[in-house]
Formats: sequence, structure tokens, C-alpha cells
Amino acid sequence: MSASGLPKMKLWYYPLYRSTRCMWLIKELGIEESVEYAYLDMTNRPKQPPEREEYRKKVHPHATIPALEMEGHPPILESGAICLYLADLCGRFVPEPKDRADYYNWIMYSSCTMDTVMERLTDQWWLVKPEEQDKEVVAKARADSELCLDHAERALEGKDFILGKELTAADCVLSYNIIWANMREMNNGVLLEGRPNLKAYLARISARPALKETLAVGQGK
Repeated sequence: MSASGLPKMKLWYYPLYRSTRCMWLIKELGIEESVEYAYLDMTNRPKQPPEREEYRKKVHPHATIPALEMEGHPPILESGAICLYLADLCGRFVPEPKDRADYYNWIMYSSCTMDTVMERLTDQWWLVKPEEQDKEVVAKARADSELCLDHAERALEGKDFILGKELTAADCVLSYNIIWANMREMNNGVLLEGRPNLKAYLARISARPALKETLAVGQGK
């Protein structure tokens, strides 16, 4: 146990990966004294470094990021699940019971549906030369991504955060998708064009000190 009474934890991370969600929530919760950050190099190489294989054997069967380790418990391997666990553990950044259905829904929708369709588009826009991109794959992935973003745009109408006036762990999960959509590598943020609620939401969350600190974390820090 840490001095705060929380279990000692280790979060495996890589900058700008889905571990961003978890690191941001940890900072918002103010529980960094209970969490060791473990950097894992996720750059693509012809030969994976030995630490990746060790991580695969001992922590995450797919050797992806993030993972949260706790003594005496199996690792938590999904960013949405990690955020749910941490918020429940601390009893903060969770909504009132009447909003729990939307809360669970947005965490799962963001980390499952949105992640999946945006990753397909990322593979083309980010990793493939423009002249070698599969136009059919790009068109389908972009259409699916925009459906998701339209859904979030409508849900944010008249709200500061996805469930209303207060930040919850659902925002830490959803916001990652909006930050992702706005990246230079994602065709210079074209996915947010014509979506004023998402742009205002992005500006609002980007002003939070905990998120600024998270996005500033560099390799090996």
C-alpha cells in the first residue's frame, strides 16, 4: 500500500498512445504517488527490443499499451477498463447514479467503436504514403469515423463535458479520440471540420493542467 492507502500500481505507457487516457485520469485524481510509470518503446522496428518480448510474456499477451499492474491481481489491459477501475477505486470523476448508463456507454463506445474505426483510418493516413493508400479503405474508414464524431458532436450540444457540467472518467476516454482526430498526421485535423462542439470541447479539455502535463510527457519520462 502507498501512503495514500491505495494499492501500489504500475502503468505501462507510450506517449500519445491510449495510455494517455489513463495518465490523464491519474493526474486528475492526484494519485501519482501510488503509480509507477513504466515506459515501453512502441516504435515499429524490424526486430522488437527484448523488453517488448518480456512484457508480452509477463504482462500483456499482445504487447500493446497500456496495462495496469497491481500486486496480487492480474493486469488490467484495456484503457477504458483502467479508467473505470481508477475512478471507482478513488470514488471520484464518476457521475451520479442517474448518469451511469451514459457514463458506461461513452467509455465503451469510445474505446471500442471509435478506436477501431479511427485506427483503420490512421493506418492509411499516418503509415502509408499518399500515393499508396487504398482509396476504398480510406473512404470507408473516414465515413465510419465521421459517423462516430457526429454522434459525439450531437451529444456535446449545450454541455461542457460529455455528461454535463462536470468532468468524469468518460471524458478522459472520449477526449483521446478527439485529440487523435485533431493530430497533424490525421490529415491536419480535417475530421473536426464543421464540428464546433467538438472543437470547443477540445479547447476546453486542452486547457486543463493535468492534460497539458500528460501530453508533455516525453519518451522514457
